[in-house]
Amino acid sequence: MTLPPILTRLLLASALLGASAHASQPSVWQFADDADFRRGNLDGLALHPTLGLTAAPKLTRLDIDAEFIHCWLRDGNRLWLGTGLNGKLFKVENGIVTEMAKVDGPLIASLASDGKGGVYAGVVGTGEILHVDAAGKRETFVKLTDVQHIWALQLRGQVLYAGTGPGGKIFAVDVATKTAKLFAETTADHVLALLWDGEALLAGTSDPPLLLRIDGEKSVRALAAFPGVEVRSLTRSGKTIFATVNGGQTAVPLASLKPTPERPGTGTATKPGANKGTKDAAAKGKGAVWKRTADGIVSRVLVSPEGMLSEVAVIGKQVVAGAARGGRVVLGDEMGDVQSLFDVKEEEILGVEVGAKGVQTLFTGKSAAVYLVGEQPAEAVFTTDVLQETGTTQWGRIDAVGEGTLEVETRSGFSDQPNDTWSPWQPLRGVQGQSGQSQSPPANALQVRVKLASAGARLQELKIFRQVANRAPLLTKIDSTLNKAKGTVALSWTAEDVDGDTLGYVVQYRPRGGAQWLSLHDRLFDKKTMELSPTDMPDGWYEVRVEATDLPSNGPRTAKAVARISKPFLVDRGRPDVIAEVKGRSVHGMATDAISRITRVDISVDGEPAVLAAAVDGVFDQTSEAFELDLPESVLKGSHTLLLQVTDEAGNTGALRVPVGP
Repeated sequence: MTLPPILTRLLLASALLGASAHASQPSVWQFADDADFRRGNLDGLALHPTLGLTAAPKLTRLDIDAEFIHCWLRDGNRLWLGTGLNGKLFKVENGIVTEMAKVDGPLIASLASDGKGGVYAGVVGTGEILHVDAAGKRETFVKLTDVQHIWALQLRGQVLYAGTGPGGKIFAVDVATKTAKLFAETTADHVLALLWDGEALLAGTSDPPLLLRIDGEKSVRALAAFPGVEVRSLTRSGKTIFATVNGGQTAVPLASLKPTPERPGTGTATKPGANKGTKDAAAKGKGAVWKRTADGIVSRVLVSPEGMLSEVAVIGKQVVAGAARGGRVVLGDEMGDVQSLFDVKEEEILGVEVGAKGVQTLFTGKSAAVYLVGEQPAEAVFTTDVLQETGTTQWGRIDAVGEGTLEVETRSGFSDQPNDTWSPWQPLRGVQGQSGQSQSPPANALQVRVKLASAGARLQELKIFRQVANRAPLLTKIDSTLNKAKGTVALSWTAEDVDGDTLGYVVQYRPRGGAQWLSLHDRLFDKKTMELSPTDMPDGWYEVRVEATDLPSNGPRTAKAVARISKPFLVDRGRPDVIAEVKGRSVHGMATDAISRITRVDISVDGEPAVLAAAVDGVFDQTSEAFELDLPESVLKGSHTLLLQVTDEAGNTGALRVPVGP
């Protein structure tokens, strides 16, 4: 780029001004911790809060013909699933999904093994407990009186305990006789979870969220109260009890939801609005996992970074949880670290199951699916969200830091989301190690993907350098105002820079229509106002040229400048001349000025109020104007004095006294 001559002359002087780092220096997007990497697609990846991304085990997806999976039960190699919103019971065995029963209510909320290959199923909306045997034969096992929802089931010997709502009651059902009786009452509205801890029955409730211990019939005491709305599930590891606690929306409104004609996410599973949350009621609120140790100490283990939690599992001292939005499974520990293990296409992870080798099954909603966790690492690819800049950007070096083989590609475009107008994926150019130059063309938006292409590969840090193309400043107007009292001209202008660069200004003037601009200063001016004292400017019409440049923030090769010329303004310090004579009752005269047009002539007789004279040609619009005025008849008698005042358009006034009479 060739700079305007005035900027070239002022370049050295501009170095005296403070330089800021805006468009002149490259910027960098950095992915270095779990919060950074969450700004991307983590499909097939495990994310550690400090160690970065690694390949996650391979997932095998089994589609379930339901909107979401609410509960599940493992019986050997067989999985039982309770779903909604069309309440159904499914069996998964040897990778085959079989629908075993459909209920009248919107949801099967709880399951318990019958010890013979079948299950008991608690139904929301009807107050029924069903029994389905291994062959799929279904019967109503018992219908509880004055109960709408069966939220939880726990089999102990020949007694099946049921947590219900509303009313927050726990019933004991004799399996042999199929008779039910009230076992315990709580102060809560709903009993959502039941767990046998080896000595007593534990219950988790909603409104309020409590952990209760029932030592015997109608013997209830509280072990803990939690902030939030519901205790969604209970699990234990040794003598430590873990409670999933949610705030905001709860599981209870599921009882009043209506089935939809078509479940979301059928066919190819998608995750609309991934990483942006969801407006769905089930995803609102916050989730946390609390624990109560044998000594009665209650402490929080995990806060979900992705909203509400459903079922959780425990691996040693770590808690595995699935979040209600984002489709992620996380692993939390007592230190507060949260590691992302899986990121699936469905929006909701409603539960996880662990085995001897760790997480073995995932259960989802929107839509319902079962993911079987394999042992062999899958091919892992990390793709960033669309990274956007404010203007057209040159993409620079990309540094991928980690272990093993990391293959980096980029693509760019001008829309919020990639489409057919974007450039294709291209590998880096001039790769050295894991780093190289992006080959994507300049644009407003960029995406980067990194393939972990070898066993044990790990991505720990990603840096993406970029340079926004410098844009010219905006100079919208120039104002000039004459200060008559001071004899100065006040200049002001409006300028801004869309890149946030520091601006400098070159201010020049010339006689209107002149060929040469004259400088008013010898270095870049850093203000938007200037006062001219035109003592060295002969009377006449002038123009001012203001040039705005972002040179202080950019090198001379990339600096941009824009100029604007003001409206002409007048410098006129001379008074107009006037001559006049009186003939009879009329005064005739001529007013002249070297520069300005004559604008008016005032005539006063003997100090009386002045009267405006008329231009002979009808309009005061020339630098020389003949004027006349008929005087009052009284001037024909005695001696009088006329005072003539002539004003030009610069406001200068010339005066003349004319005696009249003998």
